[in-house]
Amino acid sequence: MLPQLYKEIEDVGDLDHYDIVWKQLQTIAIKQIKLILQDNFAGCKIPTLKSKSTYPDIKMEYQGGVFAIDIKSNECQKNPWFDMARLDTIMIERIESFDEEWELVIKYDSQTKRFLKAYFNLFREVVGIREECDGVKYRPYDGKIRPKSWDDFENNTIYWANKKDFLRGIRNSIIHRWKENIANILIPLLTDDEKAAFKKLFD
Repeated sequence: MLPQLYKEIEDVGDLDHYDIVWKQLQTIAIKQIKLILQDNFAGCKIPTLKSKSTYPDIKMEYQGGVFAIDIKSNECQKNPWFDMARLDTIMIERIESFDEEWELVIKYDSQTKRFLKAYFNLFREVVGIREECDGVKYRPYDGKIRPKSWDDFENNTIYWANKKDFLRGIRNSIIHRWKENIANILIPLLTDDEKAAFKKLFD
């Protein structure tokens, strides 16, 4: 898939602004991926999405399965930090809704304004790690799951080798975030009586 995408992407020319990068590269990639899927999976259905902000960028229905491909772009000057999912909804909206998910991650140089490289991996293979809890990487204040670093992409470092590992990583981060929020946000606001009332919930 990647060799066919490279030529189309490279023909874009200068990538002048984030919005241009995202819109141009996404449009090109979606068109090419759809052609590739239709050529290789006879009879597959690829519904037209209602909005560009709808997940995923490409949804494919094939032989009773539902599959997702999402497209992300990020400049090489800083490690990827795009939204991938939410800890509080990932099980229902993602794990239980799709048989498998993939990410096409496009790397570009914001100084030279040129496309550099693309990576195509399973969704879980793109997710980074939060080492203090051996869980998936996430942004603390809203629980949005975040990708691994560019070095991890280049070294093909994968933190979640299989679905079982990935589910464990999700659970670890959910529990870790709850504990951090309770310790740092909730407890300082409670009176002694309120703390005692909360403790009774665990009796």
